[in-house]
Amino acid sequence: MPVYQDNSSKLWYFRCYKSDNNGIRKQYQKNGFKSKREALAAERDFLTTDVKEDNKILFSKLWEEYDLHAKMKQKKQSYRKTVSKFNNHILPYFKDYEINKINASIYTKWQSKIESQGFSYKYLSSIHGSMVTILNYAIKFYGLEHNIASQVGNFSKRNIKPSRVNFWTFDEYKSFIAKVDDLVYKTFFETLYFTGLRQGECLALKWCDITNGYIDVYKTIAKEKDDGKFIINTPKTNGSVRRIRIDKNLIESLNKLKNYYKNMVDFSDNWYVFGGIVPLAPTTIARRKDKYCKDSGIKKIRIHDFRHSHASLLISKGVPITVVSKRLGHSNIEMTFNTYAHLIPEDEDKTIIALENLSSI
Repeated sequence: MPVYQDNSSKLWYFRCYKSDNNGIRKQYQKNGFKSKREALAAERDFLTTDVKEDNKILFSKLWEEYDLHAKMKQKKQSYRKTVSKFNNHILPYFKDYEINKINASIYTKWQSKIESQGFSYKYLSSIHGSMVTILNYAIKFYGLEHNIASQVGNFSKRNIKPSRVNFWTFDEYKSFIAKVDDLVYKTFFETLYFTGLRQGECLALKWCDITNGYIDVYKTIAKEKDDGKFIINTPKTNGSVRRIRIDKNLIESLNKLKNYYKNMVDFSDNWYVFGGIVPLAPTTIARRKDKYCKDSGIKKIRIHDFRHSHASLLISKGVPITVVSKRLGHSNIEMTFNTYAHLIPEDEDKTIIALENLSSI
């Protein structure tokens, strides 16, 4: 049987089919071997060993295998989030359980403990999703019969306080931007506020991505944790790949910034819009943002809240939620509606007028 080498880690793994105790043929995979010979030997041992004890491994051992799998399959930024969720919220509770001994009672007690820590429902759902995924991995490769996480279901919304997005009104934004005295940062904050781009998407922009009044969004920038360097990734979801039309005022600001760069040696359309040869540093952006908030006397918001501010601005002007969703690059309109539904005006007067007009026909 063939074995394989992961291109990023250079470690070897085997993948093969084997019948379980019920005669059902299943696919199994084992990762983390230092050489091809070691992987082949492990595969031979596996194929000649009864699988009945395989689903009794400790959760901590399952994580060791899944960790290597996730590192191979996920983007590095997503992988770091996965590791964080397991280290902080999952492994401390489940590490010493045999995977086939995790039942509904154990899982719901864990959910209750995690729920009491006050996380948002979105984050709780992502933790639950991580459990579903690792147990599906155990079903596929370790002979686990049932996914208890899927059977029990997600965290309950009953005890979760509804969250409200934080944003600036247009007047607050004007007070803020009036204090920004650096052309590069001023244009950066303008672009965030008037496009709804994520910070990584904005920092990944190059001048060749802006043409004829449109911004093409098809990449994002992420920072490596180990060496501090930036890498270019594909966007968060397929829906995040989009073309955004920009208004004439923002076009004018971007043209002004481009003319500023054109006075520099070796300028090209392949330069980053915000930074030049290299993009601006997120830590410096945050520090500048906080300074300008203080100078203007308005409430401090996160960089991501510029995105919420853009959405709230559009909704307040009557832009349909479908258009807002597409502009933000959400994977589905439900996500947009769940986030911003409380901002949509409840115009009961218009509703009654419309119904009464029908009655008079």
